Amino acid sequence: MQYSEDGENIRLSLFEEFKASLKTVEAEEIFDLIIFRPISFVFVKLIYNTNITPNQISVAAMLMGVIAGIIFSFGTHTDFLIASAFYFTCNTLDCADGQLARLKKNGTLLGRVVDGFIDYVVSTVIYICLGIALAKVSGSGWYGFLLCVGGGISAAVQAFYYDFYRNLFLQYVHGKSSHLSEEIKEFEEEKERLKKTQGKPIEKLLINAYLCYSRLQLKTAKSTKVLNVSPEEYYKDNRLLLRLWSWVGSTTHMVLLMTFSIINRIDLYLILNFTLLNLYMITILMIQKKVHKKYEVNS
Repeated sequence: MQYSEDGENIRLSLFEEFKASLKTVEAEEIFDLIIFRPISFVFVKLIYNTNITPNQISVAAMLMGVIAGIIFSFGTHTDFLIASAFYFTCNTLDCADGQLARLKKNGTLLGRVVDGFIDYVVSTVIYICLGIALAKVSGSGWYGFLLCVGGGISAAVQAFYYDFYRNLFLQYVHGKSSHLSEEIKEFEEEKERLKKTQGKPIEKLLINAYLCYSRLQLKTAKSTKVLNVSPEEYYKDNRLLLRLWSWVGSTTHMVLLMTFSIINRIDLYLILNFTLLNLYMITILMIQKKVHKKYEVNS
């Protein structure tokens, strides 16, 4: 009986630790929650007592993603399958860096920038290489180029809106996200500090890139009035909406790409991006704005 109770306590402890490694359950994409986060949590537990840092894991994730893109560009069915395996590893490591930082409580401003920057580097490489692959397969450079641009931009816009409304959810429900203007001020102070420091060109570049992205989100936020709503009400009204938004998140796109790679039709994935998924995004956006409207106040 004692063994059974001890085993149960260990399981509960691991589960609580796993939950602590997440942003929040509601803010995670489904595929991350049921596939990638559990795998990356095991990896984090294995390396927890080592000197491996979250930023090192982020760089490893980027390398896996870039390798995946290069292999995608070769254009054969076998290459698509191999590239998908590297892309899977990339996303697993991308989950692990944040989980390690949250468990060790050693996250930094630069770490947040690096994580976001690497996501965009990998996505850019992937879509460029998909365009190269389609040009080879179809024999038409324009066909590959148009599908790559249309699908890539659509995926970026969809992920942007998901990220925006996820941050609002975290801000109003959990208080885990500061207002964008405050965050921009924080990064501007870091930028000024770095100006007084010799060297560190990569850090300075990353901070500037992150500031550009944050200012773009701030412009979007200005179209959303100040919300007069309690955490409980916002949670009740927006929990399902956030889950619906998650179906156009970056991990969902990665899983879709891997799925269409298995059937050797990455062109259908890109077409899906700028047709049905854009219509889905617009529909959810209209519903989201209608929900927000009922507790908007003049800023």
